[in-house]
Amino acid sequence: MDKFEQVIDTSIGYLVGRTSRAIVKRLTKKFAEAGFDVSYEQWSVLVHLYRRDGQTQQELSRRVVKDKAAITRLLHVLEKKNIVLRIPDRTDKRSNRVYLTHKAKVFKEELIRLVEEMLFEAEQGIPPEEMDQCKATLNKVFSNFERLNN
Repeated sequence: MDKFEQVIDTSIGYLVGRTSRAIVKRLTKKFAEAGFDVSYEQWSVLVHLYRRDGQTQQELSRRVVKDKAAITRLLHVLEKKNIVLRIPDRTDKRSNRVYLTHKAKVFKEELIRLVEEMLFEAEQGIPPEEMDQCKATLNKVFSNFERLNN
């Protein structure tokens, strides 16, 4: 392996990207096998609505780290699947609030169980203190980029 390949194959961007793709692939498979038509990106929206239902599209866009067009497309698909509702804000008609449907609330626990199962699989053989350090480091890397992008 030459120096270029070594730098690329060990860079934080490559390692995080590869790991992220593996997580997306595994979770998508688990959802599909359990009969849920929910993509990883759609799950990332649901997580934030499960935490606090009735957020604006702009709030969701910031939390999910998606641009306005991407979050609009995601919400449109979730609406077609009867998982969310977009309702105009009572105080600001230019803004929509996003709410979970009864259907989304019913399958919340099962989706969370599948995510927890996937995370358990991901952490096999890794001591808890190493996982804690990894998470802390990744949060610092994210904060660095968040600071630079604002």
